[in-house]
Amino acid sequence: MILTIEELGLAALFALAFANGANDAGKSVASLMMPGPSGSPPKRKPLIWGGFFTGIGSVSAILISGRLFTVFTPQTLLHTTPESSFVLAALAGATLWILAATLLRLPVSSTHAIIGALVLLAVYLFGVSVIQWEFLLYRVVLPLAGGPIAALVGIYFLDRLTRRTGAPGKPRSPRPRLASIEHWGSGAAVSYARGINDAPKMAALGAFFLLANPSEAAWVPYSIVAVAVLLGSLVLGHRVVVTAIGRHSALDQVQRSKAGAATALVVSAGAFLGAPMSTTQVHEGSNAGIGGRGSVIKSSLKSMLLPWLVTLPAAGILAIVISYVGTHL
Repeated sequence: MILTIEELGLAALFALAFANGANDAGKSVASLMMPGPSGSPPKRKPLIWGGFFTGIGSVSAILISGRLFTVFTPQTLLHTTPESSFVLAALAGATLWILAATLLRLPVSSTHAIIGALVLLAVYLFGVSVIQWEFLLYRVVLPLAGGPIAALVGIYFLDRLTRRTGAPGKPRSPRPRLASIEHWGSGAAVSYARGINDAPKMAALGAFFLLANPSEAAWVPYSIVAVAVLLGSLVLGHRVVVTAIGRHSALDQVQRSKAGAATALVVSAGAFLGAPMSTTQVHEGSNAGIGGRGSVIKSSLKSMLLPWLVTLPAAGILAIVISYVGTHL
């Protein structure tokens, strides 16, 4: 059976969303999966929790994140309308990098992978002049770079303004049950924000294959993303949990809840305003700001830098290789 280009495109979209769920779900709820005092392995229940709310966010994105959808439409980023083979190669490049990182237990930014695949492949095929550089800088690069820094600074001051105190010099902890509810609510909020932030970026590429069917282009890509993200979180979401948990180990439960709430707020605002954010990096910024320790900040800043130096070029190179092989075969 020979698949049509539309079917190939939607299959590639499913694969990208599956990879996104596999790599991102664990990061959203990693703080809920901290091993107990006995050192028992993390449970899967938080993955179901995070995958469910990410899926709900992915569907909600069709109503909330319309501006973000427009930003990631290939015709918006480029001076020309590319062919379907271009979008297929970009989807494949981003997918392969995210899946490879997931299998290696490396948390990566899906946003940087998508941008790297689109931009580097476009430069390779059409030249530097094809990129809308001013649009890319102001509407994509600046929000991506500024989001985690805003979260770092904002949560630092917010934590000090809202810190509860009991006896002089000693912080007062909330009741355990209330703290647990806040923690799970924070995980749900981060997962939901991740859905409304990531789904439009992927759906915009899938909708490219449905230009002849405008009614389907409005909801089919989002539905595919929602289902694939949930499946990816359930099947491979545990892979990056161990790595992600290590980045939360220096924080207590209240700090994790606050960092999650700040992440959800910043990312959701960006999705509504059409400002692309990397949820992974914004969460790193929140952890650094609320942690306050030099080691936590240094680790988080290092994690913020790696997507620009590794993920973005790696996904782009994979997209170029796939395009080259596809052309010659």
